[in-house]
Formats: sequence, structure tokens, C-alpha cells
Amino acid sequence: MTRSSDPFQMKESPSANRVEIFYTVVGDHEAFDVDQNPILHKDGEKVLAKKVIINTDRIKLMIKIGSHGKIYNPIGLFSEGHSNKFLSKIGRKAWEFKEVNLKVFDMYLSFLRTKNIAWLNNAERELN
Repeated sequence: MTRSSDPFQMKESPSANRVEIFYTVVGDHEAFDVDQNPILHKDGEKVLAKKVIINTDRIKLMIKIGSHGKIYNPIGLFSEGHSNKFLSKIGRKAWEFKEVNLKVFDMYLSFLRTKNIAWLNNAERELN
């Protein structure tokens, strides 16, 4: 909720409907969506991608990307177990959710579903 005395705060309309879908890698999932992508029921540290639908007319697609510009690889040798690691000098998370286009999002979901590293490489190429 917002205070009426603060003109700089965003005001949410009471009719704003927001639906979030949380994606993860196969093996950490709780269910599958209609396209057989692995999903979780709640947000948490195992969430690697999100689809946020606002009022059925705006869709935000987000994936976990590092400060170095690489997409998070949950089965990778160097990123495994470091999804919540903090950057010691800056004091912020090393991996954060960033909005991406549909093509990158679909490629990343294909990687999470199949664990085929080629999908991750293609998503990173399309991202840059």
C-alpha cells in the first residue's frame, strides 16, 4: 500500500491481477506446466526462471543471470551451489533475475527441461 503523502511511490490499482510461474531444473521440480517445463509452486532459491503475467496483457519473462552476464547453469561445474552467493566487495547477489525476450526464455526453459548444454549456449548467444 502507498501513503498519500509520498508522491514518488508507485500506486498499484486494486484490480491489478498478477500471476507468477516459477521454473526450475528437472529433478528439483514439483510439477510440470502444459509445455512439460519443470515448475515450482512457490518462489525460492531453486527458482531459475519466472514468468509474470500482469492483468493478462503484460508478460515479463525473467531468468537468473550473473553480474558477469552469463546465464545461471544449475548443473555447471563452477555455478553449481552458488545461486545465492553474494559478491563480497559490492554486497549484492552474484545471480539476479533479469528480463529477457521470448526466444532467450524459451531456449533457457528447453535447457532446464532437457539439461542439454547446447540450449544454454544458444540462449547466451541470443542474449548478447
